[in-house]
Amino acid sequence: MIKNLIFDWGGVLSVSQHQEAVNRFSDLGVPHADKYFIEGQNWGGIFGQVEEGTITIADFLKQVSVLCQKEITFEQIAYAWWGFFSHLPQGMLKQLKTWKEEGYRIYMLTNNNPFMMSYIRSEEFAPEGKPFYSYFDKLYVSCEIGLSKPDKEIYQYVLNDEKLNPDETIFVDDRKQNLIGAKEVGMHTFFVEDSEKWIDAFKSIL
Repeated sequence: MIKNLIFDWGGVLSVSQHQEAVNRFSDLGVPHADKYFIEGQNWGGIFGQVEEGTITIADFLKQVSVLCQKEITFEQIAYAWWGFFSHLPQGMLKQLKTWKEEGYRIYMLTNNNPFMMSYIRSEEFAPEGKPFYSYFDKLYVSCEIGLSKPDKEIYQYVLNDEKLNPDETIFVDDRKQNLIGAKEVGMHTFFVEDSEKWIDAFKSIL
């Protein structure tokens, strides 16, 4: 019996718009920005490092400033990165609330960075008047725990941290390679093909 629901962010909890973010990074002055942000892959270079937590925010800003040949601020990078966000799937927040009321424990597990998370975790990101983070028991973010998908260690970290039974846990992602590690630690998995239309199919297997 499934008791614990773990969701990815981009492509699952949110609908992504890849090219808008690439354009914003290009406008910021990042040369060949498209080479750092390849759809379906972890981000490249320092952009991947800051999501993996292997580089500090200060060092990242120094290095991206060198790339752009001008000083780049936290706010500028946050704006560029937020370009990946388009909107939340219709009915998502209502469904998260319902699952919580039904007794499920709800988590987000995302490869992400301090710039995106500064908004996702803020009181300002409240699409229906309630902060987004408040729909979850806990948010797990690669840059904060020093682990990233698809390595199986990140899934085991969540299980250990929350003392979850993997056979009672399902992980939801829009990248098939990210489901492999979850399966290896004993979780059930669900693949999202269309970020706009997956909730009903997921509900039917719970």
